[in-house]
Amino acid sequence: MQATLEVGDEVLLTSGVYATIRGLDEDVAQVEVAEGVTIKVARGAVGQVVRAQEAPDDAERTDNGEVSEEN
Repeated sequence: MQATLEVGDEVLLTSGVYATIRGLDEDVAQVEVAEGVTIKVARGAVGQVVRAQEAPDDAERTDNGEVSEEN
C-alpha cells in the first residue's frame, strides 16, 4: 500500500488522524491535517487510504440516523 500512495489521497494515519497527502518522499509524507496545516510524518505512519463512500446527492439524515430522500 505504501508504494501506491499518491498526492491528494485521503489517508488514515496509524495514530487515528485523517489527513490528505500533499507531498511524498522516499521515507516521509507531508500530510495536511486541517486547512493550511501540513505536518511531516514517516511514510510508514500511513495506515490506510480512505475511499469516499458514495451517497445520494439529495439524501438527508433524520434525527434517528436514517437517510431520507425527501427535502
